[in-house]
Amino acid sequence: MKLTLKALTLLPLAFGACTTAQAEPTATVSGEAFYRERIAVPPGTQFEAVLADISRADAPDEKLGEFIKADAGQPPYRFEINYPPERIVPSHRYAVRARLTHEDRLLFTTDKVYPVITGGHPNQVNLMLKQPVAPLPQNLPGSDRDEHGCIPSAGYSWCAKENACKRPWELSAEKGFELSAEAFRNYCAAQ
Repeated sequence: MKLTLKALTLLPLAFGACTTAQAEPTATVSGEAFYRERIAVPPGTQFEAVLADISRADAPDEKLGEFIKADAGQPPYRFEINYPPERIVPSHRYAVRARLTHEDRLLFTTDKVYPVITGGHPNQVNLMLKQPVAPLPQNLPGSDRDEHGCIPSAGYSWCAKENACKRPWELSAEKGFELSAEAFRNYCAAQ
């Protein structure tokens, strides 16, 4: 009985220490993202839209809010990004960027700045997503230049006597020496 009575007397103190957290005021940037290609994205594709402060050219963007939708389906992709309005500085620039990914592979992304909030820009924006440009493979013919700029995969080798990249079979026919690696080296050796 003493234990129960003691617990009951401490109960108001415990609840008195708890305070109700008030929700932070938020504002919203909303819009739609889409792409023009007539292709479907695979199931499990994730859509992500980010609101960022892009004012400082010498620093990374400062993210103010984001919207992420797993298994986003097909376009258009509607989004609402909540952000704390007290972090908005009227002289700063803000923009929304978006991307679609599937299993950590980028499928589509925005390729230009979509300004919002300040500078007379609205809080609603439509984003055009583009497919990323694939990087060129490193092993393309002609990408294997040596220290002289000769392209071995195209048959060129450096000839010091000619002070140029030459194809051995062409130089052999032009200069009249035997077509062999040794004859090419002997002819092209610097004198």
